[in-house]
Amino acid sequence: MSSNAPTTSSQPAPASFPPSSTTSPSPTSAKKSTEPLPDAAAILKESSATTAELDSVHMSLEVTGSMENMPVTALDGAVTEQPGPAAKGYAKIAYRGAPAYVAFVVVGGDFYVSQDHGRWVDYGPAAKFYDAASILSPDTGLAGLLTDFVDPEVEGRETIDDVHTVRISGEVSADGAKKIVPQLQATKRTACTVWIEETGDHDLVALKLASGDDDAVTITFSNWNAPVTVGKPRT
Repeated sequence: MSSNAPTTSSQPAPASFPPSSTTSPSPTSAKKSTEPLPDAAAILKESSATTAELDSVHMSLEVTGSMENMPVTALDGAVTEQPGPAAKGYAKIAYRGAPAYVAFVVVGGDFYVSQDHGRWVDYGPAAKFYDAASILSPDTGLAGLLTDFVDPEVEGRETIDDVHTVRISGEVSADGAKKIVPQLQATKRTACTVWIEETGDHDLVALKLASGDDDAVTITFSNWNAPVTVGKPRT
């Protein structure tokens, strides 16, 4: 992950974009299947504390189903809280009925897009698209979601991108779900699954929020606290 601020030169999206889902994990794990599983509430609390201290993270987001009010259907980028909330990367957005692959920057609460010729366009408030920069917020971010679970249950151990995790399922409040993905427009408890590193710092590796039978948002995380610099593009 580059730590350089975006420039006005156009950069083509990586060949692997949009990101393929990494939440089809391997059932193998460092722990033997016969060993007792950890307590769900305890590991959620520990992961929340770790997440609350994060200055940066890499995230890949994927939308399944039909969410007409969410123009961003896939996103791959880096998020930072220092010196202020910001994000940069690549996104797949719905544009005039067809998908468009763009470079994006979120800074100062605005969503900037560059599709060709290095020209950046300010599309206004990032919340109209998806405000990736907000996920590390102490008020609206991931740390709060992890302590918002109702009746969490550890379902098993899985390995995601070589990280040994435990899978925890349950429900979160409508308010908690909307803080992470406002476009879900949750009005009641929302099904949520998280994958948390079983040992070490208990990093949050992935989460899935599901609204109804088909609509869901899956986000995977990596590069916790890796250096990230985001600059405001010239428009």
